[in-house]
Amino acid sequence: MSVEGARMRLQGSMKELMTKWSEIEPLWRDATSRGFHKRYLEALEAAVKSALPAMEKMAETLHRVRSECGDPR
Repeated sequence: MSVEGARMRLQGSMKELMTKWSEIEPLWRDATSRGFHKRYLEALEAAVKSALPAMEKMAETLHRVRSECGDPR
């Protein structure tokens, strides 16, 4: 899988996770739910938010390197 493909998959998976969470959250409103959201989902959202632009930059760099080195991919 290419870096761009992995980036798109990560982005889509995060969107799907947050959609599912928004469906479950109204049904699970207690301290455990809030803790889960704070401990795991907020941290994951932040990590993905910073990873996506880095992955995009990496894909651009790899494309440029391949182009300059004559790799037809």
